[in-house]
Amino acid sequence: MRSKIPSFILIPSILSVIIFMFYVFFVSYNHISYLVHPITIFCFIIITVLLYILESINHLIFRIKLQFLSKEERKKIFEENEGNYLYRLYRFIFYDSKKINHDGVKKIDHGFDGIIELDNKLPMWWVHLFYLTIVFSAIYFFSYLLIDFSNPYKEYDIAYKNQLKEIEIFEKNTPQVTIKNACFQENLINNGKILFEENCATCHQSDGSGNIGPNLTDDYWINVKEKDLFKNIYSVIWNGSENNPTMRAFGQLGEIKGNDIEKISSYVYFINQKYKKPLIGKVPQGIKIKKWNKI
Repeated sequence: MRSKIPSFILIPSILSVIIFMFYVFFVSYNHISYLVHPITIFCFIIITVLLYILESINHLIFRIKLQFLSKEERKKIFEENEGNYLYRLYRFIFYDSKKINHDGVKKIDHGFDGIIELDNKLPMWWVHLFYLTIVFSAIYFFSYLLIDFSNPYKEYDIAYKNQLKEIEIFEKNTPQVTIKNACFQENLINNGKILFEENCATCHQSDGSGNIGPNLTDDYWINVKEKDLFKNIYSVIWNGSENNPTMRAFGQLGEIKGNDIEKISSYVYFINQKYKKPLIGKVPQGIKIKKWNKI
């Protein structure tokens, strides 16, 4: 007859498994808020009460079984259950483990390496923890097969949709920059470089020296719509180029938002105004602008 698992260990363990199962179910259908719904909490209370009732019945059955055991068996059970669970755990770690008598322990001979293994009884905390890992692994396994929980592809899809919602909310709450309030910002250069390489480098090269599109690092410009260099760059990206149809209107077409155009414009302004120019660049196109209005 095994020693009895204390109720303050058994009930919270079972309850935690049940709560985890609810969590798995709600998360898989993206309804995590239902976990704190009054009806769900009421179910947890009912389950807890039922667990206490079952534990009381189990305790009664345990006491009845003790009556049918011999004195030696009862004595052994009482010794194993002496003190509370934490005390027995403490006794095992700091006392019993140091005074174990291996004379009566079964010895297992591996046969080929000369090592004799003692077939000691596993500690109760280790056995309980092992059972708990089996339960949790079973929940994960069946949740992966039957529902969306723990499925990495589904998790990615949910995370991607949530991110799109967050971006949409951010864009609603954060007004986009227009040509009227756009301005060069040094702290946007690095982000602008990334966006430039993603959207513009094919035609202009990553350093702006020009490819299909014109060189953006010289003083020649095909389109001059603004007196300010930065705003002129912003205008060309937003409205496109009348003199060069290859340069489409990224802003008007909605391909690039106003905030991102400001970042790209900051990067283009930076590479155009910096001291060191690319060693090799496309031949000048357009008219030379000797002086722009200063920002």
